[in-house]
Amino acid sequence: MNHPVTNSHAPKVRVLTPSGPGAVAVIEVKLPTTADVALVLSTFSAEPPRDTAQAAINRILYGRWNGEDVVVVRTAEWCWEIHCHGGLAAIGRIASDLTACGAEFRCVGDSPTEDLFAEIEVAVNTSLPRCRTRKTAGLVLAQLTSPLRALIDAARQTENTAQRQSAQDHFERWRSVAEHLIEPWRIAVVGPPNAGKSSLINALAGRQRSIVSATPGTTRDLVEVEIVCEGWTFRLIDTAGVHSSADSELELIGIQRSLEILTRCDVICLVTDVTTMLPERTLTDQIAFCQVPVVFLRNKCDLLEGAPAFDVIPDEHDMSVSCRMDVSAMTGDGLSEFLLYLTRLLIPEEPDSDTALLLPGLHLTHST
Repeated sequence: MNHPVTNSHAPKVRVLTPSGPGAVAVIEVKLPTTADVALVLSTFSAEPPRDTAQAAINRILYGRWNGEDVVVVRTAEWCWEIHCHGGLAAIGRIASDLTACGAEFRCVGDSPTEDLFAEIEVAVNTSLPRCRTRKTAGLVLAQLTSPLRALIDAARQTENTAQRQSAQDHFERWRSVAEHLIEPWRIAVVGPPNAGKSSLINALAGRQRSIVSATPGTTRDLVEVEIVCEGWTFRLIDTAGVHSSADSELELIGIQRSLEILTRCDVICLVTDVTTMLPERTLTDQIAFCQVPVVFLRNKCDLLEGAPAFDVIPDEHDMSVSCRMDVSAMTGDGLSEFLLYLTRLLIPEEPDSDTALLLPGLHLTHST
């Protein structure tokens, strides 16, 4: 005869599949400690015989539960799933055995805490396949054990205003990082014709993705290239050279697209020829209007031969230039420093596995 679990926090049991009979049902068992596994799941006998309590996470165990064929999977250190026949009788027998051991039976969503945990699980499972790097995937997965649930719960409650504000402040602090776990930061690379924008992107990407030519107006369509630096993904958007002397309607369309993309990016990378070329006022005014950080890259620094770089940004253009760097797409000079600066600009503080991040799909208001 089974004896109830003596822990002060009883194991929680709920049926994850929709109510009503079906082909297969999934029963979730959450245990306060791993020591309770052998007692709570004592009715299950694995075939071939195995120590259920020592099963590895995600290990599938086949066996019998009081004569019923079942599959048992350990989904986390403290969480198990029992897959059984979907008939109500089979579910009832297993649920009865579990509650006889002291487990508390719940319906999905009958507890705000359980409901919130389910929201987080869905957000993690949805975001994980879309991560582009090991770092971002690790941060998404860490939300299952981070303080995320407690902070969302604090942000949603109405009694303690100070606690709610503190939680909201935390999520605002990490908002940009959370938004870009699955979506790259967008970097618009703009400038006059023949400043070397396409060559620069090719050099950063390590392969030729943009067409390079000495003929003005060669780049007419937006070309997007993704690169990774320190585990973060950046999408470089190559644009047509912006100038007022376009000689075809097609080139004018390319220039218009270049200006429009500035309003949908996280950083503007303004590229000029370090020796001779000035950006036109049409471009600098549009950049100033966007109010996003501007990194000013003076390309072709290998042609300077010790001469001082030409300052191409008059003060009255009122752009929020955060950094000016001399680089060379030809020799690679300054490119590593540029990528490092770009990373620090967009991610000034690195999150770790204990940082709660509001994943896409999660909200600070109660789900309806």
